[in-house]
Amino acid sequence: MGDAIAPKKVWFKDFGYYTIWFVIWGALFSFLQPVFPEQMVGTTFWGAKVVQALIGAGFGVVCALVFTVLQNGINSARRKWLSWVLAIATWSVINVALTMLVRG
Repeated sequence: MGDAIAPKKVWFKDFGYYTIWFVIWGALFSFLQPVFPEQMVGTTFWGAKVVQALIGAGFGVVCALVFTVLQNGINSARRKWLSWVLAIATWSVINVALTMLVRG
């Protein structure tokens, strides 16, 4: 009769939207990084640039996944200031974590 069922959390709401933006920014920022000679082994300058952009796009997907879960879990009210804090923190933490993972 009066069974109140709590609304189900939607963890991946807006994931597509966030993915588009994080992939664009990730690819763009990676593409703008300098190319070093050791990155060009077996390829050209533009080949190295394409690889940088693809790695940045992959980074963007990882950031979008983490940000989406944080945004829907912590900031379901969509407060703008908190969205920016979560976006910048996600970008920074994932960047540091991947850098430490790659460099050992």
